[in-house]
Amino acid sequence: MSRIRDGRARAPARARFRCLLFAALLAVSCGGDAARREELSHELASLREGLPEARARVADREATAKKAQDELAEARGGMRESERRIAEIEKEIGANATDPVMFRMVQKQLLDDDDLEDVAISARVERGVVTLSGVVPDAELRDRAVKLAEAVPGVVSVQDRIQIAEAKPATP
Repeated sequence: MSRIRDGRARAPARARFRCLLFAALLAVSCGGDAARREELSHELASLREGLPEARARVADREATAKKAQDELAEARGGMRESERRIAEIEKEIGANATDPVMFRMVQKQLLDDDDLEDVAISARVERGVVTLSGVVPDAELRDRAVKLAEAVPGVVSVQDRIQIAEAKPATP
């Protein structure tokens, strides 16, 4: 029986120890919460302090973007007007263009192009159809010549008879 009594006597001591341990753990965990709250409070204050500046930067960027959008819209309008006027002029020139006039315009385009100045391309025009012939070093220059001829007002089509020069083998 003395063992039972000793066991019972120890039970309140164990309970008190458990309560004290729990209280200590609770105090430590509450202290951690207080530190976290303090950290969050500082962060919150810092964010609130910087918010007006961030809002001002956003407003500034929005104003800049709005101005750029307005300028873009204005530039697009000017581009559309230029495209409309170009089409109008090309139509008028095309209606009055004769083969000799188109020939001179095609020749001028080809001669004025810096990339084509060292190649010999000839042009012939009959009823608005341009025929290009000659020899160029590569397909890129051939395509460029064709596009320049196609861009001349009044040209109905372009026949490409331009040949690409074969690469010469290197001599030892």
